[in-house]
Amino acid sequence: MAIPFKYNRRSLLIRRVSNSMTVGAIAIVVGVFVAAMAIVGGLDSAIKDSSSPDNMILIGRGADSEANSFIGADSEANSFITLDQLDALKFLPAIKRDGAGNPLVSPELAEQIFMPAGDTLDNLPIRGVLPVSTQIHEKVRIIAGRMFAPGLNEVIIGKLILNQYPGCSLGADLKVGRRIWKVVGVFESGGSSFESEVWGDLHSLQEDSRRGSSYNSIRLKLVPGADVHALIERCADDPRINLQAKTESEYYKEQSGIAANLRVLGLLVTGIMASAAIFAAMNTMYAAVSARTSEIGTLRALGFSPLAIMTSFLAESSALAFAAGIIGVILALPVNGLSTKFNGGAVSAPTLAFNFHVTPAIAIQALVFAIVIGALGGWLPARQAMRVSVVNALRRN
Repeated sequence: MAIPFKYNRRSLLIRRVSNSMTVGAIAIVVGVFVAAMAIVGGLDSAIKDSSSPDNMILIGRGADSEANSFIGADSEANSFITLDQLDALKFLPAIKRDGAGNPLVSPELAEQIFMPAGDTLDNLPIRGVLPVSTQIHEKVRIIAGRMFAPGLNEVIIGKLILNQYPGCSLGADLKVGRRIWKVVGVFESGGSSFESEVWGDLHSLQEDSRRGSSYNSIRLKLVPGADVHALIERCADDPRINLQAKTESEYYKEQSGIAANLRVLGLLVTGIMASAAIFAAMNTMYAAVSARTSEIGTLRALGFSPLAIMTSFLAESSALAFAAGIIGVILALPVNGLSTKFNGGAVSAPTLAFNFHVTPAIAIQALVFAIVIGALGGWLPARQAMRVSVVNALRRN
């Protein structure tokens, strides 16, 4: 026979001060958990949203990202590509073409420049592209101003860096390398990492950075039903190409490893804080058991089993924690949509701007986390309540 929940409700209302302190402690832990997971979710989303299911990226052999891939540098770690090799790549049958029959292949040059950000310097990514790039990066859309004109010192900037750095505003002059570039547009890209970049004309950037006719990545769009595995092997084995090819989904999945590391760090921090909250809940429930010893004896005399008493106290502790979890989630909701920056802790890594993402999944995880805290904090006190002697409890009364 189970103890009616109204008994637990009355007990929770009686000890308002101690319960409120426990709720506050758990709510803070849950709030930190939600904020940490929102950072991880936002970073992971910004990286993975950069991909398109029918796009492929090619980078230098031995390179693991655009940042350290230089197609055109004659070294063991990176492959060398000529214009003839790029032309050979364009005519592969797996590559989609536009209405005029032109292959949807976008050679790109990703560079970084130091930009002041308060007391520090950020690595601002700048990407050189051709007009065809917008047909491959289909999420890119101009939201203010216009697209840059090829051959001119014009750039467009991602919306997440708008007004974040000197020169990063519509109509402003941006100093990059040896040139002054006019910011003529602002673009969005579905929340992807491209929104942290500056885009300009490929040939102008090559000339400014003295790269000649070199690139560090090539993007291409596949025809429906293309044999991806065969194309990857062709790009690696064909001596005219000799590049490592990956689908964008696979590439950005590999790049999102930093988000997984942040998730582990966030769980570690909240786990340490949760231990304190568990002790707070445990202290509250021990006090409850001590104050209600006579009540426990009466319940046992009325025929309630030790298991029913233990379950009742666990339910009480979990309900307290669940209420704290709801409060913690509500307290953390204002961080949703806030923008922040991250560069992976590496000097050479590009700075990535992204938004916090508080998703329903994170909210549910936070509530489960709160209930676990409550259950762990209430376990030992509940066992003590279960073992209370009926005779001793009634004698104490």
